[in-house]
Amino acid sequence: MQLRNTLEFITKGTYYILGNGITFEDDEIEILPYLKVRKVKELSVFELAGLGAKGFSQWSLIEPFCYMKNNFEIISSENKSTFGYDILNRAWLLNTLLVLRKKTNINSIALLNQSWNDLKNVNDVKANLCDYHIKMLRIGALSELKVESVDIKWIKDYYENANTLAFENEKFRYSLEVINSWRYCVDVKSAIAILWAAIESIVDVSIEISYRLSLSIASLLCERGDERIKKFKDIKKLYGLRSKVIHGSNLKESEIDKSLVESFKLLSELVMYMIENNKMIKSSDFENAIFK
Repeated sequence: MQLRNTLEFITKGTYYILGNGITFEDDEIEILPYLKVRKVKELSVFELAGLGAKGFSQWSLIEPFCYMKNNFEIISSENKSTFGYDILNRAWLLNTLLVLRKKTNINSIALLNQSWNDLKNVNDVKANLCDYHIKMLRIGALSELKVESVDIKWIKDYYENANTLAFENEKFRYSLEVINSWRYCVDVKSAIAILWAAIESIVDVSIEISYRLSLSIASLLCERGDERIKKFKDIKKLYGLRSKVIHGSNLKESEIDKSLVESFKLLSELVMYMIENNKMIKSSDFENAIFK
């Protein structure tokens, strides 16, 4: 179940989304005035059970996090000055942007209308599971746990761009959903398939796909010269590897894992390009990059 679909559209109050899978130095980080990340102390099984007695019937599913480190909560409050995502969606967007920054172990577990740091005095409980998946794909090369200051600065600078683009553009929303959801696929091959579905949706070519897609992306992301040539060759090679994986060719596990890592990075580059430039990529952008 995704965080965005757990409750009705919510625009009032404050919600606390329990998460796990990242580390950060400060006890609390303010992303924006209405969006914060705070460390959560050790959870108590007895206090979780108390939530169950007050209406959170799924409390036992999050019991394993009582024994884990790196728990935190995303604090998302109402904000009348912005539009687009509601309170819970904004928390989902923050989680997804952290995945975009290669914090792929992050997992939104459950939401609550009061802090997970103070479960003793919870009344009028409103709680549900979020993007909680017992099984997640974990790739060594995509296992950065620590949220660095550069990550926080980037998210602070560009969060509202991402919020606006997601509100206005279906293709961008789809790309964000894939950035987040590939981790929950049943296997690596399925993950590679949906990552490339998002990449191809952005580039939108239907003939000579390997050549035109590689040329378009390389031209958009790199200046003319050796760097662009290398990027073109790398993407073309990656597309060939993607085809072999999806069509069931006999490949080493290391080659399949590499294809996943590089495919995720490529989609991330395109999504970050759109966020940092605050616009969707159009066919004219590729044409200008290639010919001008």
